[in-house]
Amino acid sequence: MKRDLGAKELLVMGGALFSMHFGAACMLFPVQWGKDAGIALWLVFAGVALSGVLLPYFGYLALVKGNGTFLEITKRISPKFGTFFAALTIFVIGPLYMVPRMSAAAWAAIVQITGLETESMLPVVLFSIVYYLITYWFVVNPGEVMDKIGKILFPVLLVVVTAVIVKSLVTPISREWAAPSFDQNPVIYGFLQGYATADLQCALLFGIVVVQGIRNAGIGEKSINKNLIKIGIIGLGLLLVTILGHMIAGANTGGTIDLTLSALYTEMVLVLWGKAGGILFNIALVAAALTTAVGAVSSTSEIWEEILHEKNGKLYTYRNFCIVSCVLSCIVSFADLDTIVKVVGPVLDACYPAAIVIAMYYCLCRNNTSQANLRAAKWAFIVTFVISVVELISRYSEMFGLGWSWAERLYGSLSLSAYSLGWLPVCIVVYAAVRLLPRQSHG
Repeated sequence: MKRDLGAKELLVMGGALFSMHFGAACMLFPVQWGKDAGIALWLVFAGVALSGVLLPYFGYLALVKGNGTFLEITKRISPKFGTFFAALTIFVIGPLYMVPRMSAAAWAAIVQITGLETESMLPVVLFSIVYYLITYWFVVNPGEVMDKIGKILFPVLLVVVTAVIVKSLVTPISREWAAPSFDQNPVIYGFLQGYATADLQCALLFGIVVVQGIRNAGIGEKSINKNLIKIGIIGLGLLLVTILGHMIAGANTGGTIDLTLSALYTEMVLVLWGKAGGILFNIALVAAALTTAVGAVSSTSEIWEEILHEKNGKLYTYRNFCIVSCVLSCIVSFADLDTIVKVVGPVLDACYPAAIVIAMYYCLCRNNTSQANLRAAKWAFIVTFVISVVELISRYSEMFGLGWSWAERLYGSLSLSAYSLGWLPVCIVVYAAVRLLPRQSHG
């Protein structure tokens, strides 16, 4: 057994980790953030760096300090509620939202590049079937996922990302950055926009895939955590640089392109590189979408197996969960990208604060196995999730005109609710109060 990964292995796995996080989300959203931020770009980037890069690193660090998978460290805080929260998170990140969002974004870009116009569902159905068959090939052997991504998909992304960013810097579409398109504090705006990538939850989930790759490289159990931290630094460091580069590219459009997400990116590349660049971008977007889909399908399938394997070891297997995840994701992906983001995205946002509580507990608490600390973390964790659900109900009420004013009033009464951070002060107070309470005496 080896103690450390070699430089080449670290680069391949770090590149794979970057690719899984980069995906279609961190490829598309930063251009949108840059366009919307304009002259406030650097402040927005500071907020995005906190929630989109630093918090995900804390996610990997939490797995190291908690010495377990996402399911294990969550169940340690609260066995029943922790299992429910883990199941909800992996269901949303898996077939309900993130995975189908990847393929929907890739298809939207293909339609824009080719100008394909048809009322028939056949083209998108055929594309989705092929896309998820390729996804299954990547995930079928869990120990090889990191190696496949790092050696096949990462180089494609690296070439295209470098070409787009460099071209935008050398010959920008506009040399004047527009005024911000929002009224919020730029740092808060950036922090909240970082939620949209769900990279903290992804880090908590992807950890199990990275660990499998480390084991597959012949690293002993005692050295896994050390190598996981190194891979995290490389992968998230690359992510930070590419997010900044894409935000500058978005700002360099100067508000001249009135489009969003994949349509914005596609048009930007067409202006910068012409039709050939658009085709190359399409290839990169499909590759980016595949990396996140592969990481999400593999990690969520391993955790589903971890949850249900004891009930029926022959039925609830990793490969069966991969098949189910690919099939469900394929069906959900038939909806357009905007619908998926609008309807299901808020559910993922509601899971983010509780995930932050988990990550910060294991990162900041010296004795994270203490019963007193775990009890305090449990109630902070549960209360945070409940508050997030109230905010979710409030958002759906406003979005669909449901008239549930009680939820809006209740959430609006909390401090920092205007910044979607109403959970934060309550979480801190609950943790402190429960931690300081004396333990109940028995006998």
